[in-house]
Amino acid sequence: MPHVSITDILVPARQGRYAVPSLLAGNLEMAVGFLAAAEETCSPLILAFNRHVTPDIPMELGLPLAVLAAQRAAVPVATFLDHGNSLDEVAQAIRLGASSVMFDGSSLPYEENVRQTREIVRMAHATGVAVEGELGSIAGSAVEIGTAQAAPESSFTDPQLAADFVKRTGVDVLAISFGNVHGPYRGEVHLDLERVRAIAMLVEVPLAMHGGSGLDESLYPEIIASGISKLGYYTAMGISAVAQLRRCLAEASSETLAYHHIIAAMVRHFHAEAKRVFKLSGCMGRMHA
Repeated sequence: MPHVSITDILVPARQGRYAVPSLLAGNLEMAVGFLAAAEETCSPLILAFNRHVTPDIPMELGLPLAVLAAQRAAVPVATFLDHGNSLDEVAQAIRLGASSVMFDGSSLPYEENVRQTREIVRMAHATGVAVEGELGSIAGSAVEIGTAQAAPESSFTDPQLAADFVKRTGVDVLAISFGNVHGPYRGEVHLDLERVRAIAMLVEVPLAMHGGSGLDESLYPEIIASGISKLGYYTAMGISAVAQLRRCLAEASSETLAYHHIIAAMVRHFHAEAKRVFKLSGCMGRMHA
């Protein structure tokens, strides 16, 4: 199965009204577990690399690991630079073989976000690489867990601006803000799904949700039905990995436990978690079609 771009798997997802998870392949255990789960369940997958979340893993090692995994996969797998914030970072990811990149200019003034995103789209498309842009402010952090509150409604993505942004930049995927947050959700969750539906009516490209983990499982079908095709999912999975690691350490004898046992436990954990997220996303078994 070829190493694909996010467009190759997200356009069918939008048409089929399901979502494809973007999972953080920060190390070997994560990549191996995710890939095994995707192949077992016949699910499409996006392997993401985020240098802000895993700063101790050099991009020049971590991203090629994801690329190699995608190239050997039996199901369509895209590789993705998550939250790139400069032309240089995006260019490096392209040189390292990523099929898809994100430029996050959401903190910039609107016209500057348009200008820089358009330049990155021009560069990436020249090499056949797909681009995700972001419009609107998504609060929280997957790095410093629990340090920020949800963004105010005034920073949510404006549907009319979203249409203008997509038209002027040529992005392949648009990440939007509608009450979603990076990291754990604090307090009651308020997602403006009417806003998502309005944006989906005005733009033809797939829509991405960052901060897709940590929600009640009953919310995912409605989120996806509103128009979300790409689901960024990490924090809840990362936190549960620590709990699993503690159980592993508590149950094993200190004399017989070695690091390779922990690696095996983490591969099994990420394999099981990915299967759960594929089911939540509605993409499980889609590669039979």
